[in-house]
Amino acid sequence: MRIRALLPLSGIAFVALFVIGLAVAGGSPSPDAAADEVVSFYRDNDDRARTGIWLFVVAMPFLPLFACSLAGLQLPQGQDSRVVWRRLLLAGAAIMSATLGVAIATQLALADSSTKTEIAPEVMQALNVVASYVVYALLPATGTMMLGAAGWLLGRKRVHGWLGWAALVLGIGLFVPFIGVLALILSLVWIIVASITLFRARAAAPMLAPAA
Repeated sequence: MRIRALLPLSGIAFVALFVIGLAVAGGSPSPDAAADEVVSFYRDNDDRARTGIWLFVVAMPFLPLFACSLAGLQLPQGQDSRVVWRRLLLAGAAIMSATLGVAIATQLALADSSTKTEIAPEVMQALNVVASYVVYALLPATGTMMLGAAGWLLGRKRVHGWLGWAALVLGIGLFVPFIGVLALILSLVWIIVASITLFRARAAAPMLAPAA
């Protein structure tokens, strides 16, 4: 089987590595935690934090690969205006990857700083505040990707159309306070379902065309 045929499964790889990374890294001090508490936490959990960071790093390229696979679906005839949604989908995936990069950088800085006495505890306290709120930057980034996916998939055949409607609901939910985190979790599930759907469609018949 050609590597290109396996490309849709990159979404599953991303979600699996991302979730395992979260599970391995575990929780983190609250944003209002004292400086000494932050230092003590990362000093005691240095190995877990670094392992989680490594898993996040490995997960990063799989998200844009999944987005490229989804964006590679053949454009329905006479619907050239949909190209803008494909661009939004790819842009959203790129912003998500960049946001994940910020999370990786802050977590790595915290892990490294915990073993260096020359770095003031207050610096780690400030980094912990940033790390605690990265998720709120991830919500609109994911929402952008999901809205792009919705516009790209709606109006297609039944299966892809259903994925489009689900992406639309989740994309809107990611911008709504109080339900954004739930929408993010469900978006990860959506990525898995979309990956399987794309993979099965690719295996059944050639549905992809070179991107314009």
